[in-house]
Amino acid sequence: MRHPIRIATIAAATAALSLSAQAADTVSLKLASPAPPMSQINTWGLTPWIEEVQKAAGSGLEVKLFPGPALGNFSNILDRTINGVVDISFGVLGPYGGQFNRTEVSNLPFLSESDVEESVALWRIFKAGLISMEYERVHPLALFTFPGSGLHSNKEIKTVDDIKGVKTAVFARTGSQELELLGATPITMTPADAYQAEQRGLVQQVMVGWSAVLPFKLQEVTKFHLDVAMGQAPAFVFMNKEAYAKLPASAKAVIDKLSYESFSRRMGEVTDRQDDLGRSTVRKIPGHKVYKLSPEENAKWEKALVPVTEEWVKSTPNGAAILAAFRKEIANVRAGH
Repeated sequence: MRHPIRIATIAAATAALSLSAQAADTVSLKLASPAPPMSQINTWGLTPWIEEVQKAAGSGLEVKLFPGPALGNFSNILDRTINGVVDISFGVLGPYGGQFNRTEVSNLPFLSESDVEESVALWRIFKAGLISMEYERVHPLALFTFPGSGLHSNKEIKTVDDIKGVKTAVFARTGSQELELLGATPITMTPADAYQAEQRGLVQQVMVGWSAVLPFKLQEVTKFHLDVAMGQAPAFVFMNKEAYAKLPASAKAVIDKLSYESFSRRMGEVTDRQDDLGRSTVRKIPGHKVYKLSPEENAKWEKALVPVTEEWVKSTPNGAAILAAFRKEIANVRAGH
């Protein structure tokens, strides 16, 4: 006759071993986002993607989001990903000047006003091999863009003459080039410094996309807001190459299914929504004006900034072909293809 206590003990041990094996089979990935925890990149973009990945993978895959600078900031998150400190990361390419020159095609002026268009186009030229050589140290899951820079000022800028000599806070090299060609005076600083610089009169306007206006409270120190297509800043979701290679086939299939062009489009939709939120919120504030250049004046600005594109084409290997392909893919996305 079997002893009931012994049977119960064996059953409990077997269950414990089963749970232990199940836990051992679960792959856990760390996804680092230097953006603040409640930023739309995290709440609208990364968190829903994580939830979909985990739902599709079942108990075999866990992706944990680490928002904020705990595991990396915007200046070092690329290195943290390459070195395996994190498995997956979100970041922007601006701080890594010189490493992603081909991808900077998205920053050229007057190509598009849509992040979805440019995000999908970026992924497609990556997939076509035109910029893929810039990503040999990582496994890209998404390439996307942030809204193009506008001009937020206390002086209404209606013509190219209005901007001449205006001291302007700027955060990227391409923006400085554009401002110089328009006759403005660019002053390079970080987004966090722009509020006080505007408040103290050190600058008269700030060149930045709508997604940064509310977070940095620039609506408190400016009242005229010019929408102009000055280029879209490229961003990424990367995975460590070894971490991707070690994934079980089932987990890898889930990551593959929910990443790449579809993930790039998803993130472009998020940044377009950020753009719309900033614009619509400021438009409702009494005393503020959100506007665009007239068609005639827009053509003048576009002509004035042609040298930015020409210099990029000249200095970038295969630049003309990359730009042509990028423009073609933007048109394809715009047409619904």
